[in-house]
Amino acid sequence: MVLQRRIGLALMAAAVVLFVLGYWYVTSAEQALLTGHTLTQQGECVHQEQEVCPFQQMNKLAVPKYLGLFADLVLFACGLHLFLKKTPEERALRQAKKTAHAVGGPEGKAYEEIMNAGGMIFQNELVEKLGLSKVKVTRILDKLEGKGLIERRRRGMTNVVILKPQ
Repeated sequence: MVLQRRIGLALMAAAVVLFVLGYWYVTSAEQALLTGHTLTQQGECVHQEQEVCPFQQMNKLAVPKYLGLFADLVLFACGLHLFLKKTPEERALRQAKKTAHAVGGPEGKAYEEIMNAGGMIFQNELVEKLGLSKVKVTRILDKLEGKGLIERRRRGMTNVVILKPQ
């Protein structure tokens, strides 16, 4: 699923852009609040009585700042999840590689050919690749289907052989 991965990349890129914009905005706001403000050597605030302390205003910015950061991290995590999520076909191929070692003989060769074809192959192509008769290939596929490793679906005048997800 290429679309799923593209959406994941777009979400991650949007999260990075939002993080940069948020960081820029917060630092600009904090600098604007602290402009013209002085501190004593003991770290005490020096401002006139009628002025609002800039540190109190900065404390009011803390909650939205951290909520924005949390939302940005969630957005990035969702994008990463979509990007890394395996499709059912990819999971079936991975499982098939593990199972291929357990299946031997002509069944194993047929199973490997299906795997090498990306998990889906027409039955007549499989006959050509294996160099066996149609009857022999049908019997091999019957055994593999009986073991629950493959599935055959009718397509026109032939069958499509598909790996079953385990």
